[in-house]
Amino acid sequence: MMSHHRPIQAVEDYTDAFLGTLWVFLFMGFWVIAAAFGYLWVVVTAYSLNHVFKWIGQRRNA
Repeated sequence: MMSHHRPIQAVEDYTDAFLGTLWVFLFMGFWVIAAAFGYLWVVVTAYSLNHVFKWIGQRRNA
């Protein structure tokens, strides 16, 4: 069996690339969360306003 011993060398530093990618993933994740809650907020507000306007219309016609 042949043994090839190579000298130990420093490895490349990928810390900046990792942190940059992490920042992008966090930004996209928080953007998706904000969009989802914003969508729910719009749905709830529109539903509520619809019922308020129906109630006002019923009160005027009564």
